[in-house]
Amino acid sequence: MIDLYHLPPEGLRLNGTTAQLALEGDASLRDLSWSVFALASDGDVFLEVKGQALWQGTCSRCLAPLDRPLAVESQFLGSKDPDLVGRGSHQLGSQDLDVVFLPEDNLDEAELVREQFELQAPMRPLCVEDCKGLCPSCGKNWNKGPCHCRPEADQAPSALNRALTKALAGIKLDPES
Repeated sequence: MIDLYHLPPEGLRLNGTTAQLALEGDASLRDLSWSVFALASDGDVFLEVKGQALWQGTCSRCLAPLDRPLAVESQFLGSKDPDLVGRGSHQLGSQDLDVVFLPEDNLDEAELVREQFELQAPMRPLCVEDCKGLCPSCGKNWNKGPCHCRPEADQAPSALNRALTKALAGIKLDPES
């Protein structure tokens, strides 16, 4: 834990390694090395997070396992002031640091590192840019060749889509409501 409001004048740097760290969904990080720097700044706290890890997850189309290097380097200002309004004439511009609200006096550096990697992790990772995905009927990975199922237009999701489109075609929405 970092005591944010009792930092040494030169700041505080913490370094660490983590063998495995679970992220949201089925993704995880392996061989994570990180550094957190905290420096008091006019009643607020300047924070810097750097790290490298091997991101492990699955392709969002074909579910193949993936390993990708992932690096994080983020800087932001932490403040106890939830709205940062009334700071004289200073206004944040597009080149300024992001500001985060820190309601507590202590900050869990491991959680901070996990959050920063979570923000950098791919949202819809693909094994290859033109991944063909899985057959919705038999589950065959189309990247490894075609299957012998009916063409996609005859499959249930498409039939359901056609039925819904037909059912909704007669509904008119009142723009006044």
